[in-house]
Amino acid sequence: MFECLFIGDSLAVGTAQFTNARLARPCTVVATEGATARQIEEWRKPARSFGVTVMAIGSNDMPDGVLLARLTRIRASITSRRVIWLLPYSRPRSYVVSSVAARFRDETLDMLRFPSRDGLHPTRYQDVANSLLR
Repeated sequence: MFECLFIGDSLAVGTAQFTNARLARPCTVVATEGATARQIEEWRKPARSFGVTVMAIGSNDMPDGVLLARLTRIRASITSRRVIWLLPYSRPRSYVVSSVAARFRDETLDMLRFPSRDGLHPTRYQDVANSLLR
């Protein structure tokens, strides 16, 4: 059976909502609005392997070496055949996230592809979900 996971902040919450609405078997969601990498690192991760994991982490953190180290540890704790990172709208934060994605040979989906009113969230989460489901 195909297992999928969304982990992270409000980008994960919103995208998971629209993605799960289109799936026969919804993905597991371990996400909350405003979550930081420090908080997410402390969460108990599901102890199983996933076919796909979508990670949305970094938008609520300072883009520094501490974020890099936390993202690396979080990523190392996830067992998944395919990992897709949602890159934050903020370019400095996006660069940190993409460096972790590159290290693990993960995929990325840049949120700049999607219009935003506040520079943090897409105007239409369903567009992000559609991109993931293609």
